Amino acid sequence: MIDPSLVCFGNFTIDDVVLADGQRRDGCTGGDALYATLAARAFEQASELVAPIGNDMPPDILARLEELGLSLAGMPQRDVPNLHNRVDYKADGSREWTLYSNPDHFDVLSPFARDIPPAFLDANRFLVLAMALPAQESLIGHLSARPDTLVALDPQEDYIFGNESRLEAMIAKTDIFMPSEEEVVRLTGLRDWPKAARQFAKLGPRLVIIKLGANGAYLYDKERDASFEIPVFDGDMVVDTTGAGDSFCGAFMAMMAGEAPECAALAGAVAASVTVSGYGVDPLLTTPSNVIAQRYERWRSQTHFVLEPDGVHRLRPSDGA
Repeated sequence: MIDPSLVCFGNFTIDDVVLADGQRRDGCTGGDALYATLAARAFEQASELVAPIGNDMPPDILARLEELGLSLAGMPQRDVPNLHNRVDYKADGSREWTLYSNPDHFDVLSPFARDIPPAFLDANRFLVLAMALPAQESLIGHLSARPDTLVALDPQEDYIFGNESRLEAMIAKTDIFMPSEEEVVRLTGLRDWPKAARQFAKLGPRLVIIKLGANGAYLYDKERDASFEIPVFDGDMVVDTTGAGDSFCGAFMAMMAGEAPECAALAGAVAASVTVSGYGVDPLLTTPSNVIAQRYERWRSQTHFVLEPDGVHRLRPSDGA
C-alpha cells in the first residue's frame, strides 16, 4: 500500500436504479466514498477511502477493490447490513431516494475519526463527503487541527434544517466547501450563487464550489476574489447521474496538488461525465484512468478562462483550438 496523499471519507451503498423510462438496474455498487476515490485515482493514484462496510458486503466486491489497489484498512466492518437505496429518476431529471435500510444504520456506517488508519493521517488532502452529521463533526474537528493540510467538506442535505449552526461551525474549520445547489438553498434560502458563495467564504473557507448538476458548477476563490463558471464536460451519453457530484469532488481534490482551482474543477467535470455514462461506479471501473486524464488534458489545452464584464471568468476556446 502506498501512503495516500488524498483520503476520501464517506459511505458504501448498494443502489437499485430506476430510470424515468422504466429501465432498471438493481444492486449497483456505489456510495460517495467509492465514487470520489475512483474518480480521484484517475489523476492521483495515491488516493484512498475510509468507509465502513456492512456484514453482508459481497466478497467479490472486496476482492475487486483490492485488485484496484485500495487498502482494506480504510474499510472497517460494522455488524449491520450495508446501506441499500432505491433511486427513482423523474422525467424532469429529479431523483427520489428511498432508503431500504434501518435509518439508524446510516450513522453506524459513517466513518469517525477513530476509523482513520494511522498511515492515512500523513495525507495532505482530506475530503469529507455527505454522511451522518456527528461523523462529519468528528472528522472535521480532527482533520482541521492537522498542519499543512487541505480539508474539504461536502454536506448532507437531509440534516440541514435545524442544524444550521452546527454546519456553519464545521464550514468555518474547512479550507474548501462543496455544497450542491439544494444544500445552498436549504442553508441560506438563496439562489444567487455569487452571493451565497461569498457568504460561505466569510465563515472561513478560501474556496467555495457550488455544484449545479446539469448546469455545471460555480467556483469562488476568496484569496483572489475571483469567480468562475465551470461548464459540464460534453462526454458520453447520460445514463445514471448518481455519484456525479461525488466524482467531481474527488477529482477536484486530486488535482488540487498542483493545479489552479478552476483547472481542478475542469478535471472534476470530466470525471463526472464518465460517471454518468453508466450505472453505479461501473464506468469509473471500466474506463482506463489514462483515458480520463487525457480527456482533461485535451479540454484544458483547447480552452482558457476569460474574465467577462460581469466579473465572472468563463471558459472559452483558445486561439486555433
